[in-house]
Amino acid sequence: MQFALWPRRSAISEPSSWTNSRKKWLRPFNWFALSMSIFMVLTGFAACGSASSSGGKVNLTYALWDPTEQVGYQQSINLFMKQHPNIHVTIEETPWAQYWQKLDTEFAANNAPDVFWDHVAYFPQFAQEGVLLDLTQQIQQDKVDTSIYYPSLLKQFYYQNKYYGLPKDWDTVALFYNKDIFKKMGLPAPTDLTWNPTDGGTLLKLAQQLTVDKNGLHPTQAGFNANAVKQYGFLSYNDNQELYWDFIAENGGQFMNKPFGQFNFNQPKSVEALQFLVNLITKWHVSPPASETNNVTNVHVQLFGQSKVAMILAGSWNTANVVQQANFPFGIAPLPSGPQGRITVMNGLADSIYAKTQHPQEAWELEKWLASSESQQIVTSGGYVWSGIQSIAPQYASYWQKKNVDVSPFLQEASGKTTSYPITPGYNEASTKINDIFNDMFLGHIPVQQAINQAVQQGNAAVQSSAAGS
Repeated sequence: MQFALWPRRSAISEPSSWTNSRKKWLRPFNWFALSMSIFMVLTGFAACGSASSSGGKVNLTYALWDPTEQVGYQQSINLFMKQHPNIHVTIEETPWAQYWQKLDTEFAANNAPDVFWDHVAYFPQFAQEGVLLDLTQQIQQDKVDTSIYYPSLLKQFYYQNKYYGLPKDWDTVALFYNKDIFKKMGLPAPTDLTWNPTDGGTLLKLAQQLTVDKNGLHPTQAGFNANAVKQYGFLSYNDNQELYWDFIAENGGQFMNKPFGQFNFNQPKSVEALQFLVNLITKWHVSPPASETNNVTNVHVQLFGQSKVAMILAGSWNTANVVQQANFPFGIAPLPSGPQGRITVMNGLADSIYAKTQHPQEAWELEKWLASSESQQIVTSGGYVWSGIQSIAPQYASYWQKKNVDVSPFLQEASGKTTSYPITPGYNEASTKINDIFNDMFLGHIPVQQAINQAVQQGNAAVQSSAAGS
């Protein structure tokens, strides 16, 4: 991402009309008028920049992208405004598809929201471009206890020894399964599955039992028709956070060598994990072909809700979507465990402050409130998000338990081994290139190793290009 930069004054060629006009202002009898004009402009700016100094309310804008969560955050902010009568906060909701482009435009125009939801895919570029307010001094001065947050979340918005956000929430990935299908087929709940790249482990065996063609045959039986499958056991498809990042980590591989580093998923352990996921489709036929899943938004939830797939991996943020689409009882189990154990991507959002906000102190008060136990208890107990504060997070599980949905596997995983979302400038450009190549890989059009080599090369080129342009 590049922001518009004004050229230096020395690079501007002054038009003759502007020069002549300026010379008129320098005539002796105009000095008083000039002084009064400057005074009026400066006092005008002062009045615009500090509403509280004139006895009025300071107006802040809080930007987010989820209308469902907005309901919970409005409850929190209503209490904040009651406790801070000099501050009024307006929530600005923009759908994810338009949110980041809108934010880019606002940054370029020096008119961004005072406080906004930040994501690790965009944070590195924002930090390097200087559009985020450094919160380190405020955290120290107000003695904010950062030990209450999940350590991995706090680190995600930390750059060059400075904090640029405080944890808002988090998500992990778990296994959703159709209880009706398991009951009908007389199979136990998949509460402790394993996998490995050699023989597939219990995950593959169970997926084979659950996969049935139109004649009732399984992939392990003679005559099985891979082109006429009625029900698939598992969904493997081109998705990073909810699928292959987790499998790569569980096999001992890496997707990126370090934050602000390089992609290195062309190493053997990462290649093995990706080959396993492709084999589930093209070799073992326990997953729908990629022609049905590539670039389809929330395809895993759709296929699961239609009972076309018995098991899917999904992020905790998709729990409400599954509830809406599944007209059958379902369960949530921990991720299948790989050779290196059970490892999930643990991603989190933070609230960040715009570096050029006209009200930095009031924006900090809002930031501090949103990161507080009091605010996070409101949104967590209401079932909106998992709190970034460890002691409050279980309240989210309690909310869903009352609705007969056991989301505790997500919480268990958050306390175990986790891996991070890739953190690097230029990630979004790199991700697009990787996704396009992986579409062909999951279709079986490009050998796995060849596709991975191309994806690493193009992904790193995008990161380097971003670094050179920053």
